[in-house]
Amino acid sequence: MARLLGYLTAGLLAVSIVGAVAIYGLDEAGRIEAGLQRAAGMKLAATGPVWASVEVRGRDAVLTGEALLPAERRQGAERAASALDAIPGIREVRDNTTARFKSPAEIETKLGALCARAVSDLRATWLKCAVRQRTVTLSGTTVTHSARREVVEKVFSAVERLGAREIVRDTTQAYYNTAEEMRKAFDDACNAAIADFMLNWLQCRSEDRRFVLSGAAPVEAERHTRVAAARAVLEAVEGVESVADETTVLPALASAEACRNAFDGLTEGKPVRFAAGTATVGPESEALLDALSVAAKRCIGAKIEVQGHTNASGDANRDRKLSEARAAAVADYMTGLGVPAGRIAARGYGSAHLRAANGTAESKALNRRVEFEISE
Repeated sequence: MARLLGYLTAGLLAVSIVGAVAIYGLDEAGRIEAGLQRAAGMKLAATGPVWASVEVRGRDAVLTGEALLPAERRQGAERAASALDAIPGIREVRDNTTARFKSPAEIETKLGALCARAVSDLRATWLKCAVRQRTVTLSGTTVTHSARREVVEKVFSAVERLGAREIVRDTTQAYYNTAEEMRKAFDDACNAAIADFMLNWLQCRSEDRRFVLSGAAPVEAERHTRVAAARAVLEAVEGVESVADETTVLPALASAEACRNAFDGLTEGKPVRFAAGTATVGPESEALLDALSVAAKRCIGAKIEVQGHTNASGDANRDRKLSEARAAAVADYMTGLGVPAGRIAARGYGSAHLRAANGTAESKALNRRVEFEISE
């Protein structure tokens, strides 16, 4: 029994010694591998390439990483392998590196397709994208800087996902800093487009990036002329997409009776007023004369006589001259708004045709008047 115990003790001792030796060996191998890993990492950081990494397995160094092109991969891997192979203790350097693209032409093709797709998806028709080698150039002009930045940033992100170490040049521009600035510019342009028209039936409004012209012209020739002039102003506005013409032409007043009815309807209860004792049209009567001028332009084939009348309170000769001057002032006002001069005439009757007895202030006011006689 004692002998058996001795054998067991000796066996256990031998196993312990072998295990200790094995553990020591593994620990030593781990320390060697860790040291080699540190040395390889430092060497690769010093020599490059930056896209590569190294892992030491035992005494072998394994290079991994993705270069852009095969030539770059080959040159970088060879330089790194030469440096790593010079580290004492490294047995072998294995190259597991890859290249993302086969050639520069492939990069250019993929960048072009990606850029075109990004622009199409954004529906930014103003944006142009050009690719040359690895340089992407964005150009074009849009309305506001906020809209420009939003689109450009999305294209940047889409292009950068390719990972081609590309250069993106942004040469895009914007007409306005903000949407509010653009809206004010468009509103100001609308006002400017119709500001010079004395008889202003033409209206203008802006909708997003388009203008709309509307209103009813007295005759086609005037509609055409004024729309053309307004369009020239509006189309010069930066950022405008279109100018829509929704104007119409009022129907012609084709007979003297139709013309007379139109004048009677406009003047009923609305006398033409002048500054006291003068032939200066009062500003309160300008809207009436504007409306009468529109009607006069529609009176095709009719003759219009502007008749001036006074009461009988003063000198007859002076009253006649004042009535003539007032009738002429009305006719001049209307021809100044485009009524053909051959269609309108002025005549003063003084106090020859009183409407009422000249005894009260009310009757005198009735006698001081301008009337319109319509004939074929």
